Amino acid sequence: MTIDICTLATFDGPNRFDPRPGVLAHLRAGRDYSLALRAALKDAAQRIGLVIAAPHIDSRVAEGEVWHEAFFVTPMPAIGAEMLRYVVALLNARDAGDEEWDADGRLWDLQKKRRAEALPIQALQLIAEASARRIPAFTRRDGLIQIGYGARGYTLDPALFHKSESNPRPSDAGASAPPFASSPLSAAVPWDRLGSVPVVVISGSAPASTAGIFAAQVAERRGRTVSALSASFDAARACLTDPQAEMVILDLDPFDLLRRGLPVEHCLVSALIDLPDALVSEAGSRDDLARALGVALLVTAPGGRGILNADDPSILALADYAPCPLILIARSEHAVLRAHRAAGGSALFLRDQAIVVAHGWDETTIAPPPDLDPWQALVVEALHRAFAEGMHAIC
Repeated sequence: MTIDICTLATFDGPNRFDPRPGVLAHLRAGRDYSLALRAALKDAAQRIGLVIAAPHIDSRVAEGEVWHEAFFVTPMPAIGAEMLRYVVALLNARDAGDEEWDADGRLWDLQKKRRAEALPIQALQLIAEASARRIPAFTRRDGLIQIGYGARGYTLDPALFHKSESNPRPSDAGASAPPFASSPLSAAVPWDRLGSVPVVVISGSAPASTAGIFAAQVAERRGRTVSALSASFDAARACLTDPQAEMVILDLDPFDLLRRGLPVEHCLVSALIDLPDALVSEAGSRDDLARALGVALLVTAPGGRGILNADDPSILALADYAPCPLILIARSEHAVLRAHRAAGGSALFLRDQAIVVAHGWDETTIAPPPDLDPWQALVVEALHRAFAEGMHAIC
């Protein structure tokens, strides 16, 4: 029986496996190929010149078939996915005894693609310096390099580096300073004004209208707020590159978040409201889906706030990984909220269709607007409070 690729995902940002971009594949075969896959992936990456890290391959037997889950980190996930397809085809050709299968030709094609897409050394050095300064940086869809978010961002064209013969490519490694060395162009970058504007990330299956209400209210009060509802990875990244944005609110499409990862490296507020049942099977389990859609919590600033729905055990389990204070929300008060409040935490819940805002044992009751569902109004209120508390902490 051949190896079949059942699903193949390319993560362009932080994901449930790693904070770095990478590739995930689910494979089906008649026997365990774990060792062969690991060896072939490392060999192919070396021959292509593709950097990969943290490869892991898990296997399990179900109904007489062996299922493999393969993941590895790479800064070029699209090339990495093609490499994985190559490896599967290579192993299938070997098993079939196909001596005419052109392995070298396909590797050469992948090597050419990797070279064509590779950034110049000086561009890599600037991205590495941005990371060292804890400033987000990424390559945009138009090929430009974005350092920082919104009004605190800066754009570079990597083509400028190619114009100088003294600027080597990554394929010339060893001929000049390593990528982590400081770039000669670093002095021209306005590092002092670069960074991240406040970013709010909302994920899960909450209606986009809920995020829309919050975004409209914030924009009315603050101005220069950029938002995207049910945003794809690319739409979210477009908001982050807007030079006019002094605040960004992202309501993420759960399918795109599951398949491509998180479009941000840092945020001030993260909120996981509900889980879409339709995606549970693709994620593997409800707990896996919560980890995939709740990855924004892991990149929330220590002084920021995370919002979790305490009614869902899979979502609530993420509380153990929170790097920031949490605001728990629920449709009614229960033991989990009482324990959180006893520890001095904040919570919002419904009591007789009114919104109770609690910090520790102190309570304030708010009547929801008549035009809003009480739960929807509670989520909007939680987002406002999380944002206000986060801004107060960082100012």
